[in-house]
Amino acid sequence: MGQLNLCTVGPQDTAFLQYIPACFHPLLDQEGTVCVGAVYNGASCGVALAERYTWGKYYLRYIFVDPKARLCGLGTYLLRGLLGRLQGKGAKWVKAVYDPSMLEGERQILGILERAGLSQPEPISTNFSTRLGDIPELDIPLPPSMAVYSAADAPPEVQEAYIDLLEGKDLPAYADVRGMEGVSAELCSFCAVEGKLSGIFLIGRKADGICLEGLYVLPAFRGGRTAVALISRSIRAGKAILPPETEVWTSAISRESFSLCDKLLRLGSRAKKETEFSCIYQF
Repeated sequence: MGQLNLCTVGPQDTAFLQYIPACFHPLLDQEGTVCVGAVYNGASCGVALAERYTWGKYYLRYIFVDPKARLCGLGTYLLRGLLGRLQGKGAKWVKAVYDPSMLEGERQILGILERAGLSQPEPISTNFSTRLGDIPELDIPLPPSMAVYSAADAPPEVQEAYIDLLEGKDLPAYADVRGMEGVSAELCSFCAVEGKLSGIFLIGRKADGICLEGLYVLPAFRGGRTAVALISRSIRAGKAILPPETEVWTSAISRESFSLCDKLLRLGSRAKKETEFSCIYQF
């Protein structure tokens, strides 16, 4: 009978780096990362990695079992070992967020999560992606009382109204530009009705495309044309400065945003829609 051991994995443990995607290697240098590896008879055979989100809260980022060691409970062993290490660091909960395309051997991975004690998966958002050229332009006339601007060209009073909302913590996370990377002032839009800020549309430029970060209409202006005005201006701006094959993606987290994305981002042969799930372990 062979001997199975659990060990801590760091950035210099080359025997385990073969199991961890390169994009996760920098996490091993961070203080908030916890990574464990399984060793059987002196040979590495799997890893599990978690990243600290805030104090006491962690995300399960990766788990992998060598194909030669699967179907014998090693995945559950790894994950339970990782949870034990996290509990020792004062973790309150650990969350796994995934979509089906991220799972190799979906049933096996979901079984590992369940046997380790994580909750049943629940849908949390739907991810959409398409090409910029496949998104239709919205040509809808606006009333004289309404104006729409890029974030860079909005009048000072409109920009100040947005800053007031940020400072007052009156915005959902997806409408808060602080902390967002690559936000493009040319593509973001502000809408005003009779000179008062009515809505914002935040868009970020990434190396391989653009991300629709968040569309937010102030409660007093919902049911009007603010959302259409924001989307229309940003689409026109994007098509004016970016090639039609530019990838566009976003996540819909409400019924209204799902319906809107389903109409605008499901056109073209490269359009994709995939639901994202999460499950959690609470200590």
